[in-house]
Amino acid sequence: MSNIYEMFGDYMYKETFRNPKRAQKILCLAYEAFGLKSKVFPNKNLSKANQYLANLTMDAIVKPFSHPENSVLTSIFFPSEIIHAFGLDPLCAEQFSAYINGAKATRAFREIAEGAGIAETYCSYHKILMGASEVGVLPKPTCIVNTSIICDANNLTFRQVAQDEKVPHYYVDVPFEKSETSVQYVTKQLEELIPWLEEKTGRTLDWNVLKQNVERSKETIDTIKKTYLYRKDRYLANDLTSELFQALAINTTLGTPGALKFAKMLLADYQNAPRSHAHKIVWMHTNPQWQQPLKDIFNYSQDWQIIATDMCFATLDIEIDPEKPLESLARRMVYNTYNGHAKDRIQATANMVKQLDADGVICFCHWGCKQTCGASAMIKNELESQGIPTLILNGDGVDPANSSDGQIQTRVEAFLEMLEDHAA
Repeated sequence: MSNIYEMFGDYMYKETFRNPKRAQKILCLAYEAFGLKSKVFPNKNLSKANQYLANLTMDAIVKPFSHPENSVLTSIFFPSEIIHAFGLDPLCAEQFSAYINGAKATRAFREIAEGAGIAETYCSYHKILMGASEVGVLPKPTCIVNTSIICDANNLTFRQVAQDEKVPHYYVDVPFEKSETSVQYVTKQLEELIPWLEEKTGRTLDWNVLKQNVERSKETIDTIKKTYLYRKDRYLANDLTSELFQALAINTTLGTPGALKFAKMLLADYQNAPRSHAHKIVWMHTNPQWQQPLKDIFNYSQDWQIIATDMCFATLDIEIDPEKPLESLARRMVYNTYNGHAKDRIQATANMVKQLDADGVICFCHWGCKQTCGASAMIKNELESQGIPTLILNGDGVDPANSSDGQIQTRVEAFLEMLEDHAA
């Protein structure tokens, strides 16, 4: 099967340069076909919830490819409840690049972006997106709406893509300071976004639909939080891809019936799961779900489980009031653990480790991510000062060109062996 993917990637590399529009159509057909396969023949190694999650996230990428005129390009922590309330589909930049990786098609877009002047050290998620836009494979969205959260690249990437695609662009600035003043500042930007979207899309916002979406988000988040009561001592077959999909679903599909259905299924799966004797890892940041050594270690393992990922619990403890939808969404951005000082994110991770009685933390420093890489020494020092063993792992979440299988395998295996010795 891996050879088929590699052959498809080689074909896409050539086709991207020969005929970009045809390459775009082929990608869409490939995603549709794989989505159909997953629905008819789900991965039986996964729980029912994660089988459904694979379909949910695939649908979220197929829709913008099939109907780009109904899509809005966004960054991962933009509150998609607003986009869904307009009857539009968010195309998450990070999700786009993750799926390009899944199709083994990153090489062409990386080369195109770097050939256009994007630095080799730039975030690969953004570089792949920009390369796809530069060559004409990115489905042209109706507009772009992004925030400043998580990544400095947000300040350049979306502005450049808006120029390339010749589409309107709205930028939500989220202050570093976590305060009610910051919440009101972001709320005002969201209030101004509504008429902007109405003008650019020709659609009118139904405020009742927005409130329903936010109410559904609250129920979804409350349900997800309940799963953490069981994760400490239950075994649920999992893989790296599902962990990444959860981070995407908890953000880009939040507020939809599909996200709520997934949350309820996940809770039921944990409630019915057998007791676990696995060692538990809390993961920080995105993960290279494509990398074979990590797949061999963690996928469906009964010995080592990634029990939580910080991108999934970054907003779970933030108050939501459906009667104040824009203020609630603004608060979720401001008090996101990825916003503000790195110590907030570190402490949230430490709290999760203690709540789940986890054995240690792996912090993945994704290529080009200045925030995580810059804070990595602080992350290790702060967590280990609280008695939490921590591995800082360097690699690339989507581009194999920037990662070494051998180095990652050696470092992870040594870390896990140390945790076993510590537990003995």
